[in-house]
Amino acid sequence: AIESRGHKVVGHDPSDQVKDIIDTKKLQYEEIWAQEHLDKSKIEIKSVEDVVGESEIIFVPIQTPHGEKFEGTTRIPDEREDFDYTFLKEGIKNLSDEIWHQQSKKVVVIISTVLPGTIRREIKPIIDANPYFKLCYNPFFIAMGTTIDDFLRPEIILFGVNDKKAAEKAKKFYRTIHHAPFYETT
Repeated sequence: AIESRGHKVVGHDPSDQVKDIIDTKKLQYEEIWAQEHLDKSKIEIKSVEDVVGESEIIFVPIQTPHGEKFEGTTRIPDEREDFDYTFLKEGIKNLSDEIWHQQSKKVVVIISTVLPGTIRREIKPIIDANPYFKLCYNPFFIAMGTTIDDFLRPEIILFGVNDKKAAEKAKKFYRTIHHAPFYETT
């Protein structure tokens, strides 16, 4: 979807399955417009080192799984349970280490699903000592099956800002994708 707006996209995923999908251009699930975009895609799967070296903005969509009882179709149990941030924290640590190693300022936009307070409590302690890591948070309001349409035509962009220059760079990028209202928060 980002490529369809004229941007070059590189990515990283530790799963060989993702690289296979990109290389074979065969999705294993139904997603409106995804196959059409994938057929035209020139996205490259690379190392974290290459992604950091070649990117101006790095989007982080790392999974944050939740317990099976919160699957989304049955009534939510009375007891609450947070998401599992293990994968997200590990990915942010690896990314932060590489950004530090390259000593190049990078805008990093976390798009993973997290509950309020998670960025402050779980993520900021990992990156606070890294002056090159320019953090933003943008929860994507997307649904399985309509992800691309939801991304290309959102109602709003909710944007947690830790660095004003990073937010301005991200806002400029988003204006090449769509013109949804942009709401900044802390």
